[in-house]
Amino acid sequence: MRRLFIGLIAGVSVIVSTGIGAGGAAAAPIPNIALYGHNLATMGDHSLCRGTVNLAIHTPQNKRGVVRVTARSLGFGGDGASWKRNPKCRVLFQTTYTSLRGYALHKWVPATFGPRPGEKTEWDVPTGSGPATIGITTYAVNNPVRTPTGGLVGFHMLVP
Repeated sequence: MRRLFIGLIAGVSVIVSTGIGAGGAAAAPIPNIALYGHNLATMGDHSLCRGTVNLAIHTPQNKRGVVRVTARSLGFGGDGASWKRNPKCRVLFQTTYTSLRGYALHKWVPATFGPRPGEKTEWDVPTGSGPATIGITTYAVNNPVRTPTGGLVGFHMLVP
């Protein structure tokens, strides 16, 4: 009788916890751990242009298993007459993610930033639901060899 009672309690607790844990996808910031911070210093494609980008992640509404990355410029600068003629700095973001979908999958996103802070670029990363790690860095745009031009920002999270 005691084993039956314990089994019944365990079964009910599993059913209740599963029912409570199931929820809908809603746009919200994802609780995450960013070991290296949220700011990424990088260089661009001409006139020694350089700047800093703030990276944030959230889940788009009604899209399960997707993480949206927002790169917001804190302002870019360059040197010389060529920068004065064209004050736009192109960078190439490499997003590497590991989740239940696969190990070290890549997504490449080009972006252009100018001297004014606040310019942004957004992209979706299809991690799938569950635990995930996203690493974001920058590479040279106009080089046939993938040359890193920035540091690394990494996020560890549970994706709804």
